[in-house]
Amino acid sequence: METPPMSIHRLLIANRGEIARRIIRTCRRLGIATIAVYSDPDRFMPFVEEADEAYALGGSTAAETYLNIDKILAIAERAGADAIHPGYGFLSENAPFARAVAERSAHRQAQGGKPLIFVGPHPEAIDQMGSKSNAKRLMMENGVPTVPGFQRRGAALEEFMEAADRIGYPVLLKAAAGGGGKGMRIVYEAHQFPEAYESAQREAQSAFGDDELLVEKYFPSARHIEFQILGDKRGHVVHLFERECSIQRRYQKIIEESPSPVLSEADRTAMGAAAVKAAQAIRYDNAGTVEFIYIAPGEFYFLEVNTRLQVEHPVTEALTGLDLVEWQIRIAAGEPFPYTQAELQRRGYAIEARLYAEDPKADFRPSTGRILLWHVPDLPYLRVDSGVETGSTISPFYDPMIAKVIVHAPDRYTGIRRLAYALSQLTCVGLRHNQNFLRALCTDPEFIEGRYDTRFLERRPDLLQTEFLTESHLIAWAVGLTLWRAKQTVNQRAYLPTLPPNWRNTPQTPLPYGWKVGDLILTVEYQTLDGSRFVCKTPTQAGEALLLSATETQVTYEWLNQRLTLYILTSDADDNVYWVHQTAVGSAEAKLLPRFPDLGEQQQRGRYVAPMPGQVTKVFVQPGSIVEKGQALLVFVSMKMENRIEAAEPGQVEAIFVKEGDTVEAGTQLLQIQPIE
Repeated sequence: METPPMSIHRLLIANRGEIARRIIRTCRRLGIATIAVYSDPDRFMPFVEEADEAYALGGSTAAETYLNIDKILAIAERAGADAIHPGYGFLSENAPFARAVAERSAHRQAQGGKPLIFVGPHPEAIDQMGSKSNAKRLMMENGVPTVPGFQRRGAALEEFMEAADRIGYPVLLKAAAGGGGKGMRIVYEAHQFPEAYESAQREAQSAFGDDELLVEKYFPSARHIEFQILGDKRGHVVHLFERECSIQRRYQKIIEESPSPVLSEADRTAMGAAAVKAAQAIRYDNAGTVEFIYIAPGEFYFLEVNTRLQVEHPVTEALTGLDLVEWQIRIAAGEPFPYTQAELQRRGYAIEARLYAEDPKADFRPSTGRILLWHVPDLPYLRVDSGVETGSTISPFYDPMIAKVIVHAPDRYTGIRRLAYALSQLTCVGLRHNQNFLRALCTDPEFIEGRYDTRFLERRPDLLQTEFLTESHLIAWAVGLTLWRAKQTVNQRAYLPTLPPNWRNTPQTPLPYGWKVGDLILTVEYQTLDGSRFVCKTPTQAGEALLLSATETQVTYEWLNQRLTLYILTSDADDNVYWVHQTAVGSAEAKLLPRFPDLGEQQQRGRYVAPMPGQVTKVFVQPGSIVEKGQALLVFVSMKMENRIEAAEPGQVEAIFVKEGDTVEAGTQLLQIQPIE
């Protein structure tokens, strides 16, 4: 295929983490130098090191850094960039940014310099699709089916409620300017509407700087199916087939797969044609996605156009063999897309799972901290796109996604089985995440049979409680921890290092080790037979253990005729707290219990603290207020998600230590409430 010479030689990536590394990989293959920009919390993240050049933005928050257009353009000039790739999120769907790049490019050329290329669609397309209401109106004019709804900028709450009555409950409130589930609320009955409206407005304003909402008919059993589109600057537009994205939590996608398990070829053809029609209506000229809500055979509606690369684009790359980042760059540089719709073919099946730093057992509360151990298995069908390595820190300032785990297979059942295995082999130790939850999904019969919709996880809270660790595992781990600890004692000994652990010149039984492993508390008594053989006894098991090897971070041993290898990493917060991991089994926190417990002051009743770093956005009570159990006390936002702090029991508010707008660290006291018996 003859193509014109590539006009892009130096590309600035106006993003971070996983997508920055993803763009760097393609640029290296194309021979394009990459320029990274980074915030203070990201100074030591892998993408900064991997780029050919890197420049500090200065600051921590998104507004100070990755959303700061002036800073990014100034660095582009300083570094001599030919192009800017916005990735996804941040400025990727920001029309003023695309226009600012175009204006800087025109100024350059007027001075006799080379252009500055925005790797994305033209600004008008972003503008047209940036407002869900405008997008919907445009799609209706071009014959693309849309969901019944109402929106008008400046419309009062009463008008929205009247529209909701006409449409019929349940309805969905959505932020007109946003995506990613921010500013969305489902309303089932009219009396719930005012509170949902105000909450959605607050979250929309916080996430997008615009509190405009729209309301649409909500379909409780709908599926979310999107089509990848690609258009060049000559008006040629194609779709690259669908991705099923219905496994969601709070409107955030968790699993994406293709082909969809429910689409017939007739529906696939019709939806693909509608996606192309939507792209042609806005003269789309780069990679993007047209999202649909799928109700039943022959019934689907337009949702929105994402005018950027999607997080889940690797699914399409696995199926088609195309590098979408490469074609984004080539199209931005003016190259034509050479394939017709008929020439584009799929190969097999692909699925992606998103690994998030969050705790499914605590209502998916975001988790922060340092990754003590990161390891990706070497499997021929596996691709893992991540922004982390061992030692990387997940901060509270940005999205909590750690990695995307992508599998390619000849068919759906093989793909899901491969994904389950890959997830069992992936190692991420040091903070709480949703890995076990993803594994549970991959082994669930309903999911395997494709019997799910966007509310699947709401109906299946049991999946959140799935545990791959049994009591037998935890007991075996406690034995391994004891052997490891005993060996570390020997290694740290300054004298007679060849003597066995806890050697005494008079007969004396060693003191047992007490452990809290996961939720299990137990003691391990041990007697040294020689340097590697021990008799160990737990409350339910006893036997001989053989220590095969022990390093500062790993122990291999035999216990009850089974060989085990554990990774043991010391917590950053406490020298007596460890993260324990066994490949194919899972991870847990383990605490060495003091032999002489400190019976210090316990946590007081009525003392409410911040569960994680974040910002207080709404306080519902004041000193003296009487509260009931379950009553909302304040709204706390961390990692872009809104969380309600509720009263654990009836009481009277004694003091409030924060105000709306305050940013606090984890553990900061928020309120004090005197319980009422």
